[in-house]
Parts: sequence; C-alpha cells; structure tokens
Amino acid sequence: MSRFCCSLMVLVVALWGAAAASSADGTLTAIVGATVVHPELDGAAASSSDSTVIIAGSRIKAVGPAATTKVPRGARVIDGHGKWVIPGLIDSHVHFFQSGNLYTRPDAADFGAWRPYASEVQRNQTRLPQTFRVWLASGVTSVADVGGPFWNFQVRDAARNSGTAPRVAVTGPLISMVDDPKLDLGDPPIVRIRSGEEARQLVARELERKPDYIKVWFIHRTEDDLAAQEAIVRASAEAAHAAGLRLAVHATELLVAKSALHAGADYLVHSVEDEPVDEEFLALARERHILYCPTLFVRMGYLYALSGTWQATEAERRLADPQVLAGLRLDEVPADKLPERVAKLVSEHREVAPPTVAMQNLLKVWNAGITVVMGTDAGNIGTLHGPGVFREMELMQRAGLTPLQVLRSATVNGAATMALSDLGSVAAGKLADLVVLNADPLADVANLSHASLVFRDGHAFTPAELMSAVH
Repeated sequence: MSRFCCSLMVLVVALWGAAAASSADGTLTAIVGATVVHPELDGAAASSSDSTVIIAGSRIKAVGPAATTKVPRGARVIDGHGKWVIPGLIDSHVHFFQSGNLYTRPDAADFGAWRPYASEVQRNQTRLPQTFRVWLASGVTSVADVGGPFWNFQVRDAARNSGTAPRVAVTGPLISMVDDPKLDLGDPPIVRIRSGEEARQLVARELERKPDYIKVWFIHRTEDDLAAQEAIVRASAEAAHAAGLRLAVHATELLVAKSALHAGADYLVHSVEDEPVDEEFLALARERHILYCPTLFVRMGYLYALSGTWQATEAERRLADPQVLAGLRLDEVPADKLPERVAKLVSEHREVAPPTVAMQNLLKVWNAGITVVMGTDAGNIGTLHGPGVFREMELMQRAGLTPLQVLRSATVNGAATMALSDLGSVAAGKLADLVVLNADPLADVANLSHASLVFRDGHAFTPAELMSAVH
C-alpha cells in the first residue's frame, strides 16, 4: 500500500503543474444563438432559444436574448445556432476505488486466480487522470464519491489540482454492519463497526481529512438486531451532524431505509428496491428533506458483465476508458479461472430485467416532492465511470420521469449533493460548468450523450480532445 500511496502522490504533483498551466485567466467567451436549458424551471420557461451566454473567467457573466446581450470586445465567439446549452451534469454516487471492470469487486466475483486484486487497485490509482477525463468528456463536471479507502482524499486533492477533472466530493471508509475482508489491502474501503462508540471513533478519524460526507453501509439480515444497528447509524449521524456534515446511508430495503431515516440519515444513496415505499417512508423523507439516489442500473451492470452478455453502448464506445472496456471481456478469462458464481451465471445466460420496484418507487418519491439526485454507483462491475450516466438516465426516463425532470435530478438537484449553490443552472454569477449539446435534451435524455463542448470552470474542451489522452 505504501507503494500505491507514493505513486499517487507523484500523480498529485504532476496534476498540480497541469492545473497551474491551465488556470482561469479572465478570458471572455460568448456562446451566441444557442437554446439555453433551465432545468430549475417548468414548462416553456425551461428553455430559451436564440440566447447568448457570456463567460468571464470561471463564471457566467450574463445570459440573455442574442439580440440584446452584447458580446464583449475581444471575446472568443462560439456559434451556438442549432445547439443546446445545459449546466454540467452531476453524478451523485460514484466510487473511484473501483474501475467498473470484472476485477474490481472480489467480494462479488473473485477473479484473483486470473488477476490479483492488488494490481487492480494500483491500476485504479495510477489511472486517475484518464478516469477524470472520461467524466468530463461525458459532460459530467461534478461527482460525489460516497465511500472508499482513506486514499479517496488524495483523489479529491488530485482532482482539485488538475485542469482536466470534474469537481470531486468524497468521504472515507464506510461504517459497515458487516465485514468485507476481500477488499482490505491495509486501507479498507469498508470497516466493520459493532457499536456507536466505534462509529464515533471512525468518524473522528475521517474528520481529520475534512470529508464532504460520512457514509454508513447499512446491511441488515434477518438474524440481525435492527435496534442495535439503528443505534450505530444514529451515533454516526450525531457525529457527522456535530461536524456540520451530512450522513449518507446505503439502505436498499424499506424496513432498513425507514430505520436509517429515524436515525438521522440525510442522503439515501440507493433506491428502496424490495417493496413499494409507503406513506410513512415518504413522510419521513419529506420531514428530513433528504436526497434520494435511485442507482437503477448498477445491479443490471453486474448481471450483464458476470453472465458474459455486457455490451458497450454507442456512447460507451466513444467515451469510456478503453482499458475498462477490455476488462469487461469475460471470454478472455480462462474457463478454469472463472469464479464458481460467475460460471453458473454464464451457464444460465440469465435475462437481465430492469428493477421494476425501484423504478416504481422512483416515480412515487419524485411525485411526493422528495429531492431525487441522479447517481450511477459508477465503478461497480459493469457500471462505467463517465458514460455510465446515460444508461442511468435512460432508465429514469423509462420509470416515468420526463427528460426535464431527469435533467433536473442531474443538475439542480445534484448541486445539493455537492453542497454548491453556484452549480446546477445557467445563470449570471454561477460557475461556468456547462455542456453544449448537438441535440435537444428535453426531447430525449439520449441526446445528453452528444456534446460538442464541455466547460469546466470556464475552460472549454471537446470530448474528442479529452479522450485523445485516454489510451
């Protein structure tokens, strides 16, 4: 692990130099004639055609009709006719310690006989610059990593010091109800906690690194004492809230999710997926003003990948890390190296179905006025950093949300995940994290995958330019 940390520190120093060379210098840019999308608004107000957006340095200076919004002298002018300008997308649930390939979760499918897990972790650390780039190339300008090893905090530092990275919010190891030894290489992403006092101790260790969240992995089995587990969540919430932080909780069953809310959870990072949400749950969620992240695709990603049926989408072929795509080729693993569970899936060729209950609950939660945020759980097997957002948003649309609502979850609502009020909309004074699209995102969320330009802090990139350094 010391070698891993040393290599990561070298990476941070290198990225610092790149950032200094590309820092905001007050240059002016004008996008002229575009349709500007305002996902915080409804109806006809949600878009304004033939508009001009003026960017000064890292912020938006003005937005208005092209006929009356003057382009400053010396500004770089971008022809926006036939284009749509949206806020930068925000993925509210990712994990940088995982890559998305077959080898990244040995607790789910252990390919150690073919590729050691330690080499996979080293790959993920040294390849951070490429991972950052695929996020930006996909139009995602901010991400929240809701749990990983303590080296997660170095990931945030590297992103802050890079000129080609999204904004990154992080937390450290998950406060867990169960052990997960296969992920422990000396800096575990998941730590078993047996009491409220142990939870407070781990939170205190994380607070030294100034996390953006505290996270609980609330795994409840029938033989577990729910009240004792709830006490651990409550202790975690109290310690987080005392430090001015929010508590994120993994709770995928209705009983467990309600327990988490009673204990003080602020952010449910997954859907309730075992049964329909009830009025008690909705009332608790509204009362606590929580964030709710559906993560609809992630289980499908596992099943596709581990049954040998995973196929890259058109967007993933353009925008994903090619190393990760290659690492999803199950046919390259010798048959005698396949984990038993994987071999069984391959032999069954099971059909992968969308998560019906979770999708129905998403619509109920949205209609109840609870803040839904788009998040992928990227890094898990089959769910890719970057273009994985397009699979997730397509499922959200299939669940019954309109394209505008899906976009709102990935922009305005995502800004709440990042705790940055100057993200999430195209308006004067906001940070210039923007995406220029070639097709109308309010007609179909699939059009979100067709960006011609991505702005991060006022710096413009083409997806092709970003991907040119991802080999």
